[in-house]
Amino acid sequence: MRIGKHGRAGAVVMMTTVITIVLGCSKRAVPDQDTKSERADSFVIYTVNYPLSYFTGRMAPAGAQVVFPVPEGIDPAFWNPSADAVQDFQAASLILLNGAGYAQWTRYATLPRARILVTADGCRDGYLHTEQSVRHQHGPEGAHAHSDLAFTTWLDLRLAVCQASHVRDVLLQRLPDAKDSITAGFETLEQDLLDLDARLRVVGRASKGRPLLASHPVYPYLADAYGLSIQSLHLEPDQTLRGDDWKRLDAILKERHAEWMLWEAPPLEATKAGLSQRGVTTVVFDPAGQPPVGGGDFLSVMKANVDRLECAVGVKACR
Repeated sequence: MRIGKHGRAGAVVMMTTVITIVLGCSKRAVPDQDTKSERADSFVIYTVNYPLSYFTGRMAPAGAQVVFPVPEGIDPAFWNPSADAVQDFQAASLILLNGAGYAQWTRYATLPRARILVTADGCRDGYLHTEQSVRHQHGPEGAHAHSDLAFTTWLDLRLAVCQASHVRDVLLQRLPDAKDSITAGFETLEQDLLDLDARLRVVGRASKGRPLLASHPVYPYLADAYGLSIQSLHLEPDQTLRGDDWKRLDAILKERHAEWMLWEAPPLEATKAGLSQRGVTTVVFDPAGQPPVGGGDFLSVMKANVDRLECAVGVKACR
């Protein structure tokens, strides 16, 4: 499944442009097929983020083990695994990478090439990139800078379907005896993702190109796919905004007159109140790089995200 440009609806997508890179330069999109058919009960799959773990769990046959080893509270994109954790990846039957520069540690670790699948490679003509690369800190992983490449590819739900289809293909190659369950799992997953995609396309049309702000540059694929005009900052939901932060926000609002601001998690009440005083509605849109705390899964998180966007742009009446 190959995805070209879509869903723009004439809107100007801020902070993202397509870079013309050749996909799959560093790693092949599909692992070398030099292994024989394997048994599901001894098949171990390691993933670098929760979306891939969820997609794979929906398709993997009974007995196969899907492992997402990043500890709770750490952004998987910036995780620095221990030597033991790297060894666990090396021993896996299959290693699922995201692509688009996600999980930089995988560029330097020695991983078995024949067992690596870069799921997003080949799904579109070029990856997106962000204009900002500001060094900042959040979470226990310490200071880091978001790379030029935007890497939350799965926020374009059709691209997520493409990534899942690549996982399906390699599972069918490696575990052909489980063809029926793998295929059935993919088909129901695909329908769930495409249902969300359809709702987001309605949101994009309803937004009519009106500007949004975002706390972090993690929404380029969301903006590109659904025609949302997003300008990103570098603000943490659990940190108090300083005077300089508000001055920067006020300067942006003077130019863009944004009505909404996307956050990866609920910001502090003081932040929410300050935005409300400026006529900006806080909208939580969790990229779901980690499993939700307290229950639920990737699909429930995405449904809640879409619900909130639908309320914000007036697709449905909400309290």
